[in-house]
Amino acid sequence: MIRLGALMLATLAALFLVLSVWGQGNLRAERRPAPEPRPAAQEEGAPSPVAPPPQVTPAVVQAATQTPQQVQRFPGPALQPSPEHAGEAPAPVSLPDGPVLYVTGDRVNMRAGPSTGDRVVTALTRGAAVQPLGPTDAEWVNIRDPNGRTGYVAGRFLSQAAP
Repeated sequence: MIRLGALMLATLAALFLVLSVWGQGNLRAERRPAPEPRPAAQEEGAPSPVAPPPQVTPAVVQAATQTPQQVQRFPGPALQPSPEHAGEAPAPVSLPDGPVLYVTGDRVNMRAGPSTGDRVVTALTRGAAVQPLGPTDAEWVNIRDPNGRTGYVAGRFLSQAAP
C-alpha cells in the first residue's frame, strides 16, 4: 500500500515537472480577439461612447416552407369497381322476417368466434337490429347484422326489446 502511494506521488511530481517546463504560455489567450484600440483623445475616466447594436428584425418565414410536403405512403391507382358490377350501388342487406334482437351496449364488438380471443368483425352500436342464427339464451349468440356479416356477440348485450 505504501508503494502504491509512493508511485502515485512520484507520478504527480513528474507530471507537475513536465507541465512547468513545457507548459509555458496561455493557449486560450491566442484564441481571444484582440481588444479594440482606444482613440488617444479619449480620457481614461470618461465613459466610452458605445453605439447600440443594430436592430435586426427576424425575417418572416412562410408556413409553406416550414411544413414538410405530405407524401402518400402507399401510392397506387385509385380503386375501381370490378367490371361485372360497374355502375351498381351496393344495397344494404335487410334482415329477413323472423326473430330480431337489439344491441343494448353503446358499442359492442361482433367477433368471428364465440370468445374474446377471436378477431373483431365489426362494432355494433346501441339499438342496432340483428338476426339470431342460433339459440338466443347462450353466453355467445351467433348473429347476422343488417349488412350481412355474421359473427358472435355476448348474449348479455342483446335484448328482444328495442332500447
